Amino acid sequence: MTKAKKIAVILLSVATVIVIACGIVFYQVPFDYDLSSISPLPNDVQLLAADHPLNNSGSPALAKIKNGAISNEPFRILFLTDVHLCELQSSTRETIERFVKWVYSEKPDLIILGGDTLNGLNDSVRVLQFRYLMDRLGVYWAPVLGNHEGDRDFLMTSREDVVKCWSKSPRCLMESDTKKTADGRTVDGYGNYVLSVLGADGLITDSFFFLDNGSKLMEEKEYKKWGVNKKADTAISQAQVDWYQETYAAMKEKNGGTLTHMCVIHKPLQELAAAIEITGKIDYGKEVTWHFTDQATADGWTLIDGTLRDKIHCPPYQDGALYSALVTNGAKAVFFGHDHVNDLTVYNTHDDIYLTYIRLTTVTERVADAEGYNILSLYPNGSYDYRAYKTSGAPDAILFTD
Repeated sequence: MTKAKKIAVILLSVATVIVIACGIVFYQVPFDYDLSSISPLPNDVQLLAADHPLNNSGSPALAKIKNGAISNEPFRILFLTDVHLCELQSSTRETIERFVKWVYSEKPDLIILGGDTLNGLNDSVRVLQFRYLMDRLGVYWAPVLGNHEGDRDFLMTSREDVVKCWSKSPRCLMESDTKKTADGRTVDGYGNYVLSVLGADGLITDSFFFLDNGSKLMEEKEYKKWGVNKKADTAISQAQVDWYQETYAAMKEKNGGTLTHMCVIHKPLQELAAAIEITGKIDYGKEVTWHFTDQATADGWTLIDGTLRDKIHCPPYQDGALYSALVTNGAKAVFFGHDHVNDLTVYNTHDDIYLTYIRLTTVTERVADAEGYNILSLYPNGSYDYRAYKTSGAPDAILFTD
């Protein structure tokens, strides 16, 4: 073999290796699930514009419509979190199977997703597939981002692009526009928005504020504004709190001077971690010994239900502004996920607010007592109840009512 031929063979071999390596690195791993087998659920829910004749709230809102009027039936919301659909095909298939089973069995009017719906590299196809899955189900859905969507700069769909993709789904209520405060500041995070549900009188029975507290601070100019000197997970920024305050006030005024509302985030508030002291050894997935601190007990925190099986992983810093604003405005509850094996619900008797973990969706933890789903039922008279269900669909606990 001539020298020229040897060089050609070497170059061809190197090129072949590079092509194969690129194929492996950049291969998009799809769901191992026949999404075309999913058929849509019949439902009567519509998104009514602010100026719709049946909508007296002045804000866009969901309503169950029957015979040309808003129904007096309960409005049922299915809460799921940490679905973690990833490149591991077996666990992802199992998770989708239980996800679809729960939706079919409960027939919710709305699905709320508490973040970390997707994770893993090379996820572009899965971002699209999840949108298609939800389109096939035909149920309105409202996600908030977790810390795993777009958590790497390389080989992952950015958080911004995930929001843009999902918000194009005809029944996804997430909004992709960048919010601004009244004084022109940009609201941090992606997918900050509010959705509402109407009662038979055309006024809002409940609103849900979705705030992104899962983004990472990737640049110095970002984390410096928080007063820290390293990259870290974000908390809720002051701009987000101000946007919530301003939006709440405007909606309340248009809704006749009242606005029952709740908040959905991915990571638990630091107020929860500050109230609890873990006194036993942490054996992940097993019950942890803990108690409320003396100050927390004095401040009115009480346990409603659930178990700690790990420490509380809240953002490492925040100033309490969101919690204070929620309490001031009379918010009823804050829902979150993130800590897979925790299912605690606590209540503050002084502040009249619940902090509650959503039950875990993914099958990967194999901790049955932490897994399942939650249902919030909104009733025509303005009352509601929030319940936990086991993976089998059997009722597990009534967490709060009003």
